[in-house]
Amino acid sequence: MKRIISILLLIFCANANAVVDHYAWGAIAFPDETSTNGLPEAIPCIAKKAFNGQPMLKCTWMETTRDVLIWDAQRKQDVRYVNQVSGQCLRGKCRISNAMVGEWNQDVLFTLSIWYRIGTSTDGKPVAYRVDTSHQVSYAEAGSILYQFYLDISVPDNQLASTFDKRYEGGYAAWQAQKGNAQEAAQSPSSSAQSEWPDVKTAWCNPRMDDDCYINSKKVPIAELGKWLPDISESNADQLGGHCETILCFDNDDHPMGYLLQ
Repeated sequence: MKRIISILLLIFCANANAVVDHYAWGAIAFPDETSTNGLPEAIPCIAKKAFNGQPMLKCTWMETTRDVLIWDAQRKQDVRYVNQVSGQCLRGKCRISNAMVGEWNQDVLFTLSIWYRIGTSTDGKPVAYRVDTSHQVSYAEAGSILYQFYLDISVPDNQLASTFDKRYEGGYAAWQAQKGNAQEAAQSPSSSAQSEWPDVKTAWCNPRMDDDCYINSKKVPIAELGKWLPDISESNADQLGGHCETILCFDNDDHPMGYLLQ
């Protein structure tokens, strides 16, 4: 009898500490990742060491990878992609092959979920933002968004904290301690971080001039485009069915969606 009780206790403890880190878990409503639908707007990045000892950022909502089929309008067929990409942030720019997928102020390797770009939280920490969002958040708010995502896809209650631990710097306990402060900071009128952009109906940059851009028919210096539009990479614009001209990107209805970081 004691042996049976011991075994049951071991099973209970194992389940309590289990981590949802792969896609084989049953009864969890993982988004299909063929688009941004169902994905969290922001993911907190964590600092790790790469296999060679170099510093790296891990900006993913799941530990392991899988293949996804995404429709390519030009090829008129589904194309197979791995749902995480790897690259390097160097001199402020984060790139995969020849595409830029965000900015970070340290030279590090990174792993990033598709449909995301690397950016900075309102408190200066690394956060991956979904490519179709322009809302900037604090690191703790990114944690709250990710935690709610886990709730929405039905990660079991007894595995929420352990799963979240792997995706947040300092783990679940650190997020619990920080999220109250983040809410206060978000409500503070003294906050200078931009959280959303104005309504931009038209945007144009003269391809023959170095600094000749217009937003809503008014001239805007290139250095101030970030006050009007979120930064975006050409690959992200392409994933969303858009296109880029000069340093501006547009959606499939030719509505301005962002600008290319220089």
